[in-house]
Amino acid sequence: MMACLRWARVVFLLGPCLWLCVPGPAMGQWYSGGTLHDATGAAWQHADARNRLATAADLVAAVAKGSDGTLPDRTGDDFRAYAALLAACITQASATKAAATLPVRDLADLCLVSMHWQK
Repeated sequence: MMACLRWARVVFLLGPCLWLCVPGPAMGQWYSGGTLHDATGAAWQHADARNRLATAADLVAAVAKGSDGTLPDRTGDDFRAYAALLAACITQASATKAAATLPVRDLADLCLVSMHWQK
């Protein structure tokens, strides 16, 4: 009986920690939580990769839903490769000192046009 009580206490104390440490659906999808839409190139450079990818996913989804885009309109998981390419392009474009003050949306537009994803 005492062993059961000890395990119950361990589970009670460690349960919340495990819930916070183990990723799951409650933590959100890879494409959610992007906050760099209105940021500058410098802010993009200092952001973490997850935020960059989620922001790029939002931008890719907007292109896919637009009438002038060349990307197919699919689910969020289908956009991951496109979002990774766009995030890499924005990262490269914002690496220069001149682009540090440019808005991420403008850098994304340049990338989209250069990759022929948008007319």
